[in-house]
Amino acid sequence: MPSLLGLPLELLVQIVQETIPVDFEATALSCKTLFAASTPFRTQYATRRKRFRNFTFSRKSEEKPEGAEESDSGEYWDQITQETGIRIITTRELLEHIALDHSVAQYIQSIDLRGSVDADEDEDENVINSLEAEVPETLRNLVLTSPFIEAMSGDVDGWVEGIRWSMIYADVFLLTLLSQVRKVALHPRWDELDPLRTRHMWQGTNEPLWHVLKLITHQANRPEEFSDAPLSLLSAVQPSRDIGYEEKSPLTPFVPFLAINSVSEVSLRSCVLKDDGYTGIAFDPMIGCYSTNLRKLTLESSVAGPEELSQLLKRIPNLEIFEFSHETKWHGCGYNWNIGAFLDTVQIVCAKTLRELSVTLLNDWGNKGATLVDMTRFQKLVVLELDVDMLCGPAYDPSMRDLEWDEFESVGSPAWPRLNDMLPASLERFNLYLNTFGDDHLRCISHLIEGCSDARATRLPNLNRLCLFVRMDSGSTIPDVALKELNAAKSSGFSILKLGTSTSIL
Repeated sequence: MPSLLGLPLELLVQIVQETIPVDFEATALSCKTLFAASTPFRTQYATRRKRFRNFTFSRKSEEKPEGAEESDSGEYWDQITQETGIRIITTRELLEHIALDHSVAQYIQSIDLRGSVDADEDEDENVINSLEAEVPETLRNLVLTSPFIEAMSGDVDGWVEGIRWSMIYADVFLLTLLSQVRKVALHPRWDELDPLRTRHMWQGTNEPLWHVLKLITHQANRPEEFSDAPLSLLSAVQPSRDIGYEEKSPLTPFVPFLAINSVSEVSLRSCVLKDDGYTGIAFDPMIGCYSTNLRKLTLESSVAGPEELSQLLKRIPNLEIFEFSHETKWHGCGYNWNIGAFLDTVQIVCAKTLRELSVTLLNDWGNKGATLVDMTRFQKLVVLELDVDMLCGPAYDPSMRDLEWDEFESVGSPAWPRLNDMLPASLERFNLYLNTFGDDHLRCISHLIEGCSDARATRLPNLNRLCLFVRMDSGSTIPDVALKELNAAKSSGFSILKLGTSTSIL
């Protein structure tokens, strides 16, 4: 039988070239003959792999990187940019590279579109110069021949103009080209896609963008019908925003990623899904079910109302890990947080699937509302993390679901739950966070541990790790008023650790 390796070297070189970049390494390393045939491409492949596989925008360096040559302009760039000589500072510039050689897009396995956190794009001369230049013909042709723009009967000139200025149109168009990407972190401007904002600030409605995103999702979820579909290998969505009082984003624009079946992990920051009629943001779940492979959801520095949270969680049928940290946002959005309603919503929706739950506070101010004193309906929960501050309110009951209390309004007598009564029997590890040594917090701890040592073997037979993490300012010590309760917690089986470390402080 004729062998591929019996072909002339010139033909083998052409065959190897067709494997770049996805199968190039496997082909080149399969035998000595194909390794020799890969010789003309190895240097360029190595350079592009280093620059594009885990793509981030080029960033200026304040100091001359080690080994870098002297720069006539006095500008120095990050190490990868220096080593590869490929400087890319906007989404548009990345698209221009792909337009020149379509294989560039196939190198990208993870991509971070957030850009430099230090550079002000409005004042950066390099950015301004790159955006003011005319769109090259190669990039215009890439848009003209895009099956996604064609399928939507899109306004090509509108797309080109959006790409020229590296706006949200550039980000969406880029996604149509990424067939090998596994991880994505989107630019903060992604929240411009909120469908509840009916008009884009410069080009009418967002409809063309949503049509393309829906088509991307449709193809990604049908790999047997659409081979090498964009985002069909996507497994993780990473944060696009930072944390902070003024940072906030709607969740709805991220729904297309939640709905891609290959996605197993979504981690976002500063999302607001609470329609409070003032500075909150409504949530539109858009479709009935999200990825059946989505196992982990993290919403850090966020605000969520119980109804919006329910609409989100009930569309993730196999969720196993849910991490949420609450942070009050601009103009007091989320200042009144009914933690009892929040936790009860999680328990109602995810009782049969959830294995790990972390709900914590980034602010130690604001109203926490009621306390959920019974979490025993969780059937598979093995890890639970809570703040002490969440356990100092009155006992929650379903009639309180939609209640919010004013700052100085009495919400009732504290319930003071006990761990033996509150925790599910499946639990293996419980982490508790103490941010202040206030009287209520210390009293809460004393009630939590009541009877814990005696009844733990029968009520919580699987619980083998109890940790109390204490916030300690630099140089501070535990006040005498807190030593009694912390020592009692230690005697009940808690490890008393410094917050953010594994360092024992008792």
